[in-house]
Amino acid sequence: MRGLADVAERFGSGTLRLTVWQNLLISDVADQDVGVCIAALQAMGIGVEASALRRGLVACTGNAGCKFSASNTKGHALRLADYLEARLAVDLPINIHLTGCHHSCAQHYVGDIGLLACKVVQGEDTVEGYHVYIGGGAASTAEQAMAREYARDVMFQDLAPMIERLLAAWLAHRLAPVESFFEFCRRQEIERLRELAAQVPVQALAA
Repeated sequence: MRGLADVAERFGSGTLRLTVWQNLLISDVADQDVGVCIAALQAMGIGVEASALRRGLVACTGNAGCKFSASNTKGHALRLADYLEARLAVDLPINIHLTGCHHSCAQHYVGDIGLLACKVVQGEDTVEGYHVYIGGGAASTAEQAMAREYARDVMFQDLAPMIERLLAAWLAHRLAPVESFFEFCRRQEIERLRELAAQVPVQALAA
């Protein structure tokens, strides 16, 4: 944070802003200083570019900082992005929201893919998992909808391949290259979406 404050004072107006998408903005950087400002951020290990998947990734505090959360949402979000980016070429914006409990600080119900943390029973133990919701939106009047339930009690270890299949089904069966995941989901029944996803093999990567 001290490093960011220093960059903001050197190249901007000394202000930092946080967005609802969990991004950070450095205000009032002059055009001629953008390059050196980016270099200063990268020297601190902070990236300024993000994939379509990572740009729309939102996670609540998770159980690292909230007593209500049933899972490590932020850690899972990063692992999910790493997995999907290595296997899919997503060319349109998509929002994946991970929330740790019913309070829904990350608003899973309006994400393209909403993940609500839960405990999944495994024998005599419980493990971290998620209920999966799809097709939510709040971007505009035409894209306002509550997400529908797609799957329940999915262990985290099984979550990434499930989402990989779902996104791959969208990329393979959308009506046109510009059809969003929201539009694709809204014109299909949930059972049909499950069928299309089940037909997609997950991408095995070499170790």
